[in-house]
Amino acid sequence: MDFTKVSDSTENGTTAAATNRWRFGSRELDDVDREAVIARNWWGTLATAIDGQPYGVPVVYGYDGEHFYVASAGGRKVEVVEANPLVSLTIVEVSPDASGWSSVIALGCVDFVQDPSGYLKALKALRRQRGYTGTVGPKDALRMARARVMRILPAEITGRTKA
Repeated sequence: MDFTKVSDSTENGTTAAATNRWRFGSRELDDVDREAVIARNWWGTLATAIDGQPYGVPVVYGYDGEHFYVASAGGRKVEVVEANPLVSLTIVEVSPDASGWSSVIALGCVDFVQDPSGYLKALKALRRQRGYTGTVGPKDALRMARARVMRILPAEITGRTKA
């Protein structure tokens, strides 16, 4: 097995044991490969923390090339993100035989969509992500108008893969 040690150095050049990570033959994804992983999937894990307690929840996402969108009927997910809008969205795909994987992590901040044009943009991104084509109907628009729509403004998007 190929074990590649990657360590993060502190400012003065010393390496803290707690920041050492082991990579098992994985490599960083380039921009094209990251975009491909995002495009092939539509499930991810949205994570944040509240009162020092991590909170992660599976979500359906849409991506428009700039922002990620998550729609929710409300509940704990919305309450937690309102209290702490700093989030990560993790997208993982695993090969059918579990011999390889790819993952993308987007770190950023959530703002809630407030305007009709923002809702329409989010709805189109969510539909496109799942492969839906055609026009947006009144039922779709009404359902989306009732939802709380999170727009994730990514500050950083990274990815890794192991073939």
